[in-house]
Amino acid sequence: MQGLHRGDDGITRTQDPGVWCMVPVKCPFCNPIAEDIVARNELCYALWDRFPVSRGHLLVIPFRHTPDFFSMTVEERAAVMALIISCKDVIEENFTPAGYNIGFNAGTAAGQTVMHCHCHVIPRYAGDVGDPRGGVRGVVPGKRGGLTLKRGSAPCRERRGMGPGGRTLSSV
Repeated sequence: MQGLHRGDDGITRTQDPGVWCMVPVKCPFCNPIAEDIVARNELCYALWDRFPVSRGHLLVIPFRHTPDFFSMTVEERAAVMALIISCKDVIEENFTPAGYNIGFNAGTAAGQTVMHCHCHVIPRYAGDVGDPRGGVRGVVPGKRGGLTLKRGSAPCRERRGMGPGGRTLSSV
């Protein structure tokens, strides 16, 4: 791979001073190829998804190898959010979506297959699915149309701002 070198410690690093990640080369998001980066800031970069679910599907990825959204630093989260806005501009320069789904998979139970945090920015197009109502709820089969909850169940308490044991969510 051009622009990469393996250190004495067995770690492959990029020689591009603006692109850095210091984990084994096995991670597909570490050591990105500079020409593949379509947008970037100090802490993260974006590239076209190699397995897009729609035209213009981008991934926003922190340079630092970290497993998921919850393991990112506050600064990395802010950088990812800022880059998502830039990605919208990149997408709209190339495509004409009618909406977006934006999200993270955190953990194998949530469908994460690459354990390097990444955010999907998925453009949506009118008519790309029969009934888009429910959006991301569609990732759980049978839940796209919403939930039917019994009064007093935990999710109902949480909707009213109540957490476990009746505490308000701000005190949980």
